[in-house]
Amino acid sequence: MSNRCKRGGFMIMEGTFMAKRWLVYTMAAALTAVLAACGSSQAGDKTNDSAKSGEAKSEASAADAIAKAAKDPVELTVYFNDGSYTLERFMETYGNAIRKKYPNFTFRVLVPGKGVTLKDLVAQGQTIDLMQTHRANIYEMLIDLNLQNDVSDLVQKYNYNLGQIETVVLDEMRQLANGGIYGLPNGSSLVGLMYNKDLFDKFGVAYPKDGMSWDDAFELSKKMSRAEGGVNYQGLIVIGRHYHLMNQLSQGYVDPATNKATLNNDNWKKLFDNFSRAFNVDGNPYVPIAQANNVFWKEGRAAMLVSMFVSGAEYVRNTNIRWDMAPLPMLKERPGVGSGLLNYYFNVTSISKHRDQAFLAATVLASEEYQKEQTLKGDGPALKGDKYRDSMGKGVRQFADKNLKNLIPVQPAPSYKVNKYQSVVDKVLDTAFDEVAAGKKDANTALRDAEELANKKIAELNGK
Repeated sequence: MSNRCKRGGFMIMEGTFMAKRWLVYTMAAALTAVLAACGSSQAGDKTNDSAKSGEAKSEASAADAIAKAAKDPVELTVYFNDGSYTLERFMETYGNAIRKKYPNFTFRVLVPGKGVTLKDLVAQGQTIDLMQTHRANIYEMLIDLNLQNDVSDLVQKYNYNLGQIETVVLDEMRQLANGGIYGLPNGSSLVGLMYNKDLFDKFGVAYPKDGMSWDDAFELSKKMSRAEGGVNYQGLIVIGRHYHLMNQLSQGYVDPATNKATLNNDNWKKLFDNFSRAFNVDGNPYVPIAQANNVFWKEGRAAMLVSMFVSGAEYVRNTNIRWDMAPLPMLKERPGVGSGLLNYYFNVTSISKHRDQAFLAATVLASEEYQKEQTLKGDGPALKGDKYRDSMGKGVRQFADKNLKNLIPVQPAPSYKVNKYQSVVDKVLDTAFDEVAAGKKDANTALRDAEELANKKIAELNGK
């Protein structure tokens, strides 16, 4: 018994000894872990501090570079592909905002004139610092004339944050510049569904709803299309060119790899067939693009209009109809996908004599502050953020009670690839759509003929 007690005592003492030794080891391990954690934390803090220091140095370097580039008076020459564009209009829309930040910058505006093209100006040695383009004309205006200039170095030098740009916009910028950056976006145009509240009230039909499909929209069109009191009321007008340039299927017009038109395919047929339904409704004949805005905004004879929204247009600002904006109806093939974006860029040209200053001017127009101000006027942003959606049109008396936020899609359609023949092929497609909408051709025939014609025009331009 005694031996057992001793043995047991020994075992107990051994257990106690082991427990103490285990406790020591555990405490040591814990201490090591704590020290390691502290070391890791300190290392992490040092890494974070280093990153913050790097950011601070980058910001300081950019600030120094900006101060140096902006200190002296500079006149920037800006080109617009619109013969009616004036310096006064430029200053009101863009220039004053730039000068608020860079008061030493002044501007000169060039536009095409009678017998004077952009190509002529370049041949004459005319300096152009900035040029506004979008994807439908960037090749003919910038790239074909070898005026493109990659400003990726200036993005870094002046610390411009590309991450604030809407993803589909930045993707398009990279695609257009083969991975580089030719310019910065000052805003985007979008396609929306405008509707005439007066007509819906008159005929006792509920307004278009959020989340509608195109099937729903065409059903509404049937209810609203009618002749009454000697007046023909259109249920739905679609401006095909606007929709196609920003189509929800992201279907392009031409294959950049082969330089062949891509019109005779299932996607374009789906889109043509989709909108043909609107014009096959009794009392809803096709309205050509030249008359569409007049019928909706001025005459007030159309219940719904699918079109690019032009906030500054006289017919929009001064209309007498009570109207509002609904989200663009969805395609069943692309649930949740809204309008694509037609993005406008101010590009620094290869013939600029003030490359840095031109880029700085573009950064003002691609800033949160500027684009927030533009959304208040009803213009679409090219930057990310719900703050732009919520402010759409709120700074314009005529738009204050309108749901212009519905113009900005939660999920915009991705952009499609373009090349130098975009402006040739898109015009051919416009004609094909007119033929189908007017009942002159079916979609298959019109698209087949359009692709053949587009490829013929491309071959002619290539001298083949």
